[in-house]
Amino acid sequence: MSKKFKSILALLTACILACTVLAGCGGSGTTEKTENAGDATTVKQELTFSQSSEIPSLDQQLINSMPSTEVSNAIFEGLVRLHDGKVQPGMAETWDISEDGKTYTFHLRDAKWSDGKPVTANDFEYGIKRLLDPKTGAAYAFAGYMIVNGEAYNTGKITDASQVGVKAIDEKTLEIKIANPAPYFLGYLSLACFMPTRQDIVEKYGKDFALEAANNVYNGPFILEEWKHESNVTLKKNPDYWNKDAVKLEKVTILQITDPNTALSMYENGELDWVYVPNTLWDKYKDNPSVKLMMNGAVDWLRLNLNAEDRPWLANLDFRKALNYALNREEYVNAATKGLYLPYSRLVLPLVAGAKGGKYTEECPIDGYPLSGDMEKAKEHLDKAMAALNIMDPKDISLELKFSDAAGDKPLAEVLQDQLTRNLGITVTVNPVTYKQKLADDVAGQYEAVYNGWMPDYDDPMTYLELFESNNTQNSTGWKNPEYDRLIEAARVETDPVKRQQYFWDAEKLLIEECPFVPLQCRQVAYLEKENLKGISRYFVGSDVDFIYAYFE
Repeated sequence: MSKKFKSILALLTACILACTVLAGCGGSGTTEKTENAGDATTVKQELTFSQSSEIPSLDQQLINSMPSTEVSNAIFEGLVRLHDGKVQPGMAETWDISEDGKTYTFHLRDAKWSDGKPVTANDFEYGIKRLLDPKTGAAYAFAGYMIVNGEAYNTGKITDASQVGVKAIDEKTLEIKIANPAPYFLGYLSLACFMPTRQDIVEKYGKDFALEAANNVYNGPFILEEWKHESNVTLKKNPDYWNKDAVKLEKVTILQITDPNTALSMYENGELDWVYVPNTLWDKYKDNPSVKLMMNGAVDWLRLNLNAEDRPWLANLDFRKALNYALNREEYVNAATKGLYLPYSRLVLPLVAGAKGGKYTEECPIDGYPLSGDMEKAKEHLDKAMAALNIMDPKDISLELKFSDAAGDKPLAEVLQDQLTRNLGITVTVNPVTYKQKLADDVAGQYEAVYNGWMPDYDDPMTYLELFESNNTQNSTGWKNPEYDRLIEAARVETDPVKRQQYFWDAEKLLIEECPFVPLQCRQVAYLEKENLKGISRYFVGSDVDFIYAYFE
């Protein structure tokens, strides 16, 4: 392991532990005090914060973004809940796991939907089979591939949904059979795509059932009371939630504010209860003792479309290597994020656990591409690509970078455009689109290079590495490698942790060598929150922000 990589890992570890004492901020905002009937002073339990983009959908099986995940985690509840990285009972009060680790039997508690109807095992069976139904077109369908016949049903190899290993034994008992033992499967079931879904609601409203607050029903700690598109969502406490006594907030308002500078000003004026510090202002706030830091788990990259029309260079390995060598990732994060993000040139997050008690990236070192770039190698590989493609002038090679139009993404796009243009001499353009459109284009393969990333669904290298399997519904690059697929499948069935990790290591080295993507950074976030706001969970696995147990002192 290089000294440079060790220093990055040390920074990452420090970031997740960093938590400084927060000084008070002006403005009463949503924490104004009110007098109750007994003259005791209580704090108004109403939380207000912002998201930078419109929620694309709250369809349980189609959720594929962090804004949607943060809300769905509050208004729905699956069999289990993941909180601070630990599995907690959700709709399942208890469960049994067979000796071979392949059969999970869940016993549901008495719980209600927001319209008063009971939550049943059939709601889970329907939701999971809907996730895997190819007609649904769920980007997260791959999450159900661990289930017996899940992949076969999703890819059309079988058409009988009854062969999928999910079955409601009775109204309160659900059985799930998985193909191979997976120690992370229980926590995996906390994902939105596995949350219960009412068949009658889907059939009544069709695709619009999850696009309006009044159409859907909810079984989580909160109910979606109002959804003003492109403006805000309002949640209210669910009086019928089984664990309502643990939920202190009465109301949550989430505003859509695309400009992070505006959000920061609103926080300083007392209109928001917590806020992210935008990367463009990090140099101004980095010495502020009120700022808190954490790794939110995201590794960001440019996904490359090897099948892009009239762009044969993207299918050329030397060109893809030229892109990776041409980037000075250290200069990039300093220029675009004022040093808030950390440069990175591999796939698996350094915080992910390894098989031997340490971290995976420590136990499985990969040099990757130099963080400061290598212009000599970049030119060498570009020349090879141009010769193979019979291109004489690098300006004849064009590359469109697709980013969201969020204000915080603009400097990222501009610095990447500048570096690739200067260092390779190719023609680089930026196409900013709405966040919702970017997600749709990514899934559909409608891009040349799209800015993307991944936050881990569970603490295991598989959560990153399976994304590039040939048949994974998240792999829109067109890159297919039988050896890579073999290694991931071998890891999937291997029960020896050390042998399993070796498969991951070999797979990641192969992926870096073939580079259907350009790794960029590990995302570190800085935020401010009111001094009396307590109980918000921020963990690198799962929902970026979990506010269900938050409260004001």
